[in-house]
Amino acid sequence: MSPSRPPVLLHIGLHKTGTRFLQREVFAQLDPERYRYNPEPLASALRQAVRHPGDAACAARLREAVAAWRGSGDGRTLVLSEPHISGDMYSSHCDYAENLALMRELFPEARVLFFVRKQADWLQSAYRQHLAKGKPVPIEVFLNFYDGAFRPRVARQVYGARNVEALTLRFLAIYRAYAEAFGEAAVYLLRQEDLRARPEAVKALVAHALGQRALPEPPRRRGHNRSYSALAIHLFHPTVLRRYPPPGPAAARGRRIPQRLNDALAPLRRLRRALIQHAFDRVLYYDWDLLARHGMREQIEAHYAAENAELERIAHRQLARVGEGEPASAQGA
Repeated sequence: MSPSRPPVLLHIGLHKTGTRFLQREVFAQLDPERYRYNPEPLASALRQAVRHPGDAACAARLREAVAAWRGSGDGRTLVLSEPHISGDMYSSHCDYAENLALMRELFPEARVLFFVRKQADWLQSAYRQHLAKGKPVPIEVFLNFYDGAFRPRVARQVYGARNVEALTLRFLAIYRAYAEAFGEAAVYLLRQEDLRARPEAVKALVAHALGQRALPEPPRRRGHNRSYSALAIHLFHPTVLRRYPPPGPAAARGRRIPQRLNDALAPLRRLRRALIQHAFDRVLYYDWDLLARHGMREQIEAHYAAENAELERIAHRQLARVGEGEPASAQGA
């Protein structure tokens, strides 16, 4: 890392992989004398640029913000956490390469923190997030599963709801591209499964990426909202029980709610979300695997078996290097 430049840590996602833990319990607790975490206006410019890859105006504003930060003479470690850097989660992160090129241009000295998760669990979590804000459709529609098979999506929205392709996720491709661009030693691959099973080892690796011997003590643990339980989904979103045929052109257009009506219904949706998260699910959290139907989980796990084995191998190799006592970089000395 160049001594003339302050250190940079980029947390690039993925969504649904412990982002709240990192942002609230790690990055927000860093010593402000040594770290700048998502400073404005840089963080806002970054958010807009990576959410609109290819938008020249957004990229220009980000370049200006980065130039202003570099020109400020601030020598603290810059920590930027924005999961959209890895791409649009509803489009299988197909735009990750455009954002990677911009990150490599602006932060060539960066260390990169990249969290992944088993694809089946990630897809189910993405579906539950969609229900919190989008039109409730069955998980089969969200994943484009019809007549016993996963299909390519025909549009960004079908039956008026967002949807994803279950079998085109790019978790390993994103890691490999960042490792090639920044160097393997600068890219930290972690898995949410390890955060649950081996939390101390994962925290040690995050500390290593930050140039610290250990992470700061988190605040007194607050209750985190769990994703919607399966029971709550069926009770509060009964339309998820409907059957839908494979979508054609008409389904791709969907029935769009007039904007005025949509705005009028927004408070009711927020009320329903609050009722589920802060009342019903706190009293009775009864959950089950939404992918158990039709053998969906088995198909997803079989499709990604080799990729997951490679991701696990890479992640465990990185955990081992810290466990074996490899020192943190000079930035944390």
